[in-house]
Amino acid sequence: MGRVEGKVALITGGAAGIGAATAATLAREGATVVIADINIEGAEKTAAGISGAASALHFDATSAESIESLVGAVIEQHGRIDIVHNNAALVGPDAWFTDGSVIDTSIEMWDRAFATNVRSIFLMCKFALPHLVSGGGGSIINMASVGGLRGSPALTAYGTTKAAVVGLTRYVAAQHGKQGVRCNAIAPGVIRTQQLLDAVPQLPEAALVGVASPRVGEPEDIANMVLFLASDESAFVNGETYRVDGGAMATSPASRD
Repeated sequence: MGRVEGKVALITGGAAGIGAATAATLAREGATVVIADINIEGAEKTAAGISGAASALHFDATSAESIESLVGAVIEQHGRIDIVHNNAALVGPDAWFTDGSVIDTSIEMWDRAFATNVRSIFLMCKFALPHLVSGGGGSIINMASVGGLRGSPALTAYGTTKAAVVGLTRYVAAQHGKQGVRCNAIAPGVIRTQQLLDAVPQLPEAALVGVASPRVGEPEDIANMVLFLASDESAFVNGETYRVDGGAMATSPASRD
């Protein structure tokens, strides 16, 4: 029997990378998986490649109507939601290379980052929580980042949104824990996704200087943490943020030279 056997899991940003790896992992462990992404073709391709119960739905993380409709569609198709993995985020070259210091980052970039990385998670929780509560509980796993736990010369908007995700995670846990809902966050370090390799081919290996690990992270490393937080193995874990960063936060700047 799988570790999430019989559960219905909704994964946003699941067309590729961490989301796709998570969908495959949860499906392999017995969950019925719904992959939601603005890239519906990619989501459908990912769903088709999963050996298990998987389907794809289109959604726009910046639209409240789209998020509400997505939750409604999952309930209509499956009758319940047990796991929500809020993975969709503003990433890619456009975000990475135009999100600089506080002075350099545009107001437009700041607003786009908050709309995609924070407001979307707030809305997903808002619309999904009543169904998790009525179903007896469930697990919400939000995607934060080590960028939200420390400062940096750049990526101001991204890092600040991820810090906000950590705070929102605690509020959801505090407000709905008594109703059987657990809400936790994951803070990845550098993860070798195709999107990252296409944008910055040298970054994964260069990032090894700053971690206490012999390799960089893979999407499956995050998927395994999602599985733990989605399963009953983490039944007494709520409101926490787990770093999956190869020891980046444990390594002092002096030891990285």
